[in-house]
Amino acid sequence: MKSLLKRSGPEAFGPLIRKLRSLGSVESDAELEAVLKRIKVRAGASRGEDIIGPGNAPRHFTVVLDGVACSYERLTDGNRQIYAFQYPGDLCDLSRHVLPESNNEVAVAALTDCSICIIEHKDLEQLIARYPSLGLALWRATMLEASIFRKRLLNVGRQPALQRVAHLLCEQLARREAVGINSATIPLTQMDLADAAGLSIVHINRTVQELRRLGILSAKGPAIEVVNRAGLVALANFDGQYLNLPQVLSHWQIIIDRDYSRAVQPTTTNSSRFRHSDLTQIPRSPARRAGRPASR
Repeated sequence: MKSLLKRSGPEAFGPLIRKLRSLGSVESDAELEAVLKRIKVRAGASRGEDIIGPGNAPRHFTVVLDGVACSYERLTDGNRQIYAFQYPGDLCDLSRHVLPESNNEVAVAALTDCSICIIEHKDLEQLIARYPSLGLALWRATMLEASIFRKRLLNVGRQPALQRVAHLLCEQLARREAVGINSATIPLTQMDLADAAGLSIVHINRTVQELRRLGILSAKGPAIEVVNRAGLVALANFDGQYLNLPQVLSHWQIIIDRDYSRAVQPTTTNSSRFRHSDLTQIPRSPARRAGRPASR
């Protein structure tokens, strides 16, 4: 692994390695080295540039190595809805491999200058076949994305603007800290916050000014700098447990049963026959046989 990193620059793929390890299933140097060897391109994207354009059906996964990106959709009136933010180590487009519609209007843009790399779908499929734990890591990553989407939907639909923005800021601080970025300054503009929180630019400006008046955000300069983290958490009633899904799910493991004679027998539905995959997810302990949480 060190030789590959030397050829690509020191710590070049550190964020991706950290992300895979944080998902709790990819640990061995052999697995990590195999992933790094399949990386095809390292490139840069300037602030405001589309990394993946709307309507594209790429045949590769895109990974952010540095900077901040977002998944968004442009509405007919020209407004933008941001669905998710991506930080170093995040895969921007996991869903496009499963749902590769060519008319997908969701795009990915660089919110700051970004460094990115790509891994071909076919290469990752081969890696998953050889290292099932990698498939488990990607499953956990998609569950984490879904958890963030659910919380965002709840906040946008049911929370007042002040609490909505406070929660969004808490989430960004927590996610940045998870990848080793401990700065109190969040590199998002008020427009980015407005498009993620479903607010107008006038409303977001008033909300930011109120957070500054409360002493939660710095009043010096235009940057979004949190100076009272405890106050922000209390205002948002922020519980970051929904961001800890990789740890919550870490007791699950993948077991490959290659002996189809012992596999579950195919079932018949509408005269079509389906066979269960040999990739089987099972709990480690009897307490989780029915998918129920183990007692703590």
